[in-house]
Amino acid sequence: MIARPQDLPDDGDHDPLVPNPTPREIQQRARAIRKKWSKRTRQRRRVTDDTRWDVPRIHIDVPEQSRDEP
Repeated sequence: MIARPQDLPDDGDHDPLVPNPTPREIQQRARAIRKKWSKRTRQRRRVTDDTRWDVPRIHIDVPEQSRDEP
């Protein structure tokens, strides 16, 4: 089941007159939170560009007679 806004309980925290934060504000707040992280937390949450994994590739031997047939 998909929760729709009218299905969610009104917790009173959302003020419809207050706009959502901009992407820049979200970045600033996230940066401030990350500054408080311990070294262990930083290591655990680190995102890397690890490109060692690739799609598995296999070699298929095609019989000689199949190559000549149209």
